[in-house]
Parts: sequence; C-alpha cells; structure tokens
Amino acid sequence: MRGLSMHYGIDVGGTKTEIAIFDRHWQRLDHWREPTPAEDGAALLTLLAAMVAEADRRSGARGTLGLGFPGVIDDRGCLVTANLPGLRDLPLAPALSGRFDRAFVIDNDSRCFIVSETGPGGAAEGATHAFGAILGTGAGGGAIVEGRLLTGAGRFAGEWGHLPLPAAARERYGLPLLDCGCGLEGCLETYIAGPGLVRLHCHFGGESSSAEQWHRALLAHERSARLAHECHLDLLGGALANVVKLLSPQTIVIGGGLSTLDEIVDSLPAALRRHLFAGVDVPMIVRSRFGAASGVRGAAMLGAGLNGERLA
Repeated sequence: MRGLSMHYGIDVGGTKTEIAIFDRHWQRLDHWREPTPAEDGAALLTLLAAMVAEADRRSGARGTLGLGFPGVIDDRGCLVTANLPGLRDLPLAPALSGRFDRAFVIDNDSRCFIVSETGPGGAAEGATHAFGAILGTGAGGGAIVEGRLLTGAGRFAGEWGHLPLPAAARERYGLPLLDCGCGLEGCLETYIAGPGLVRLHCHFGGESSSAEQWHRALLAHERSARLAHECHLDLLGGALANVVKLLSPQTIVIGGGLSTLDEIVDSLPAALRRHLFAGVDVPMIVRSRFGAASGVRGAAMLGAGLNGERLA
C-alpha cells in the first residue's frame, strides 16, 4: 500500500471506536475496533492518536483524517452527548489538534452517514438533495443540499429526532410526554427510535424489551404489537414529511437497526404521503448500502475534503 493516497475514518461510539483505511477509490483496505474509554477523556484522546499512528504503520502512508462523534458540538466547541461523558466540557478540536500531526475534520456520525451514502457506491450516489435518517438506539439525521453537507450556523442541522411530538398525535394515541436525553421533553426520538418502539409496544399493552421482541410479536399478529406499529409509522411518516416540507430531498436513506425491518421500510412511503399536501411527491426511500460501516466511511470522505468540507 506504500506510496498510495490513503484516507482514514474514525467512528467514535459509546462502547467501541472503529478506524478504517480507504484507498483513493474508496475501497476499504483495513479496519479494526477498540473499546472506547468513554468515562476517561484523556485516555480516549490517547487511544485516537494511537489508532491513527497504527493506521500510518499499516498503510505505509500518512492518510487524511475524519472523525465522527455522536452528539453535537456546542458554541464552546464542546461535544454534547450522553455517550462520552469523559469528553464533556472539553473543547474537542483544540484537544485533538495536540494529538494529530495532520489536518482533520470532526462531524456528527449521522452526517457522516449521509456523506457516505451519497458518495461513490452509496445508496443515493450522486444525489444533490438527500436526507439520511438513522433509526437505531436514537434517531439521528443529516442532509445533503445542493450537493453539499448541510451543517447550519450551529453545526447541528439535521437533528430531526429532536423535533417535538405533535400534539394531535399525542392526543390520538394517548401518549405520555417523555423526557429526552438531550434535556428537552417530548422529542420524537423517544418514540420512533428502537427503544421508543419498545415503549409504544408497552404503552399499548404489550411486553417487550427490544425491537426484536416487538417484531416477533408483530409477526405473531399480537394486537398490541400491531397498534404500536401503526402508531410508530404515523409518527415516523409525519416526522419525515416535515423533513420533506423543509428540505425537499430527492432521496431519503434509512439506516440503523430498524432499517432492516421490511414492515417499517416498505410502509414508509404510504405513511409519509398521509402527511403531505397535494402536489408534493414522496421522495425515493432506500436502505443504506453500507449499513453500520457508513459512519466511518463518511468520516473518511469528509477528511479527504469531499462535499466541500473544510479541514480543521
């Protein structure tokens, strides 16, 4: 691999941190994971530096670098996330600058996802207007507008999961108003992400502790699972319809654990259409092509300067 252009992406998670090495054609050449020292910020910074040094050793090059983190960067430059308490109140870019001997990009893992999926080989390759909706333990998102990653003034554009639960839906289904990990109340994420689907199942009288258990109950034609499914699709369709009204994407790429369930993805166009007015087309809705690997891939693409992103 020596002498070739290399690009590194790092996806920092609450339990595992992954790094991947890509060539200039975006073929993944190597990757590995390490446990994330989420409670110890200094140890996490040391780990990231060591992973980059090891990538240089393995590739025989000095690759470009992009990093994806869960959460958002606040106006102090600090990461706001529940998953990495060790980095709380630490200005992230300056802290990392002292660890790396190269320019780098930091962004939200959900925005890395849509960069990957609109990039070479992605599910929405070449789309100039696209939205990436991740439905896993949370509900993250990112948007491509006019072919560029949308960041916004505060760099938290695309956080569709923190739109509020509509009052009409709350009344229709008798839903409780739940606290969200972001500090707000009634965020859609607490109802439409994987744990939210479990909450809906229990709300309608079912018993499950995971989305997989809910899915088995649905396949067994359990009434409470069906009611949870109908409510979930209504909330999800309405949330994505709001995204369509604001951004008018050509394509919506669905990722995360819930994207593997046909009962959800195949029903989304109809669910979304019910919340759009006449004359507005439902965008193409597709599953992600790179799945869980999209975050690290998109981080590498941002580090390489794709989507017009400036290097830090």
